Amino acid sequence: MRIATIDVGTNTALLLIAERDRSGELCFLHEERRFVRLGAGVDAARRIRPESMMRLRSALIAYQEIAEAWSARTIVLCGTSASRDAENQDELIEFVRSETGLHFEILSGEDEAAWSFAGAVSAFSDFTQSCTVFDIGGGSTEICVGIPGMPLSYRMSLNVGTVRLVERCFTSQPPVPAEALLARRIVDASLDSAEIPCDPERPLVGAAGTSVVLAMLHYHVHAPSQLGNEAFLSLEEVSYWQKHLMAANMAEVMALNPTLMHGRADVLPIGVLIFECLMRRLGVTQCRISPRGLRHGLVLRYFDGISGP
Repeated sequence: MRIATIDVGTNTALLLIAERDRSGELCFLHEERRFVRLGAGVDAARRIRPESMMRLRSALIAYQEIAEAWSARTIVLCGTSASRDAENQDELIEFVRSETGLHFEILSGEDEAAWSFAGAVSAFSDFTQSCTVFDIGGGSTEICVGIPGMPLSYRMSLNVGTVRLVERCFTSQPPVPAEALLARRIVDASLDSAEIPCDPERPLVGAAGTSVVLAMLHYHVHAPSQLGNEAFLSLEEVSYWQKHLMAANMAEVMALNPTLMHGRADVLPIGVLIFECLMRRLGVTQCRISPRGLRHGLVLRYFDGISGP
């Protein structure tokens, strides 16, 4: 049986086609990415704009056609940070239902964190010990600590994300020093309040989103699958990219890899700043990169029929 999962974030809508084969193994068959910027203006106005809904509509209709072409009869559609922050989320849910016929489930921050963890660690067969997994998105950053396959010991969704902080802090690209400092202070304050369990010996895993994009840029690859399961970024490398990207203008960021930077050139620099702040807070010197994330976790949720990691 084949299914499609769609992760609708603040910046992107991500499609995954998957199936469970006759041996019981999960197979991830096809992925698509569209930049809908659903969360444009949500941090300030707490509403999803009509034009953002129309961008989402176009993406979902296209994804329905792709799912049908792959014979995926079930579509699991979930929204995250921008959707749960919006005061007009009921309007959004009804809009999606009336325009596409799909049920739009809005995940809580803790559920998003948990299923991002499950998806990320599913890429590795050698993870049996406790690890920390994070996912930096457009509206929020999810952080979990736990042992794969066991109940999580810590999970948190922080309201620091790339689109949110760019809209809140920056008036130019690159930002002026005072704006960059403000963004860093907001991230650090959020990490302070989160009281994340810190253990420099605990492996750190970056799930999807910013960490994967930065790894693709660093390793000069064009698809997450090309990273394999052994891609790492050191704190020194993340710090280098943070300084380089935060000092670059839009054209300079785009020039690094026009295809990869499309739809994210304005928000990647702040994402890498969050990445660096988190590594420093945890006291770790390297991060393992998982090519999987929330949409893979939603596949696991569907096929395993469980309520949460």
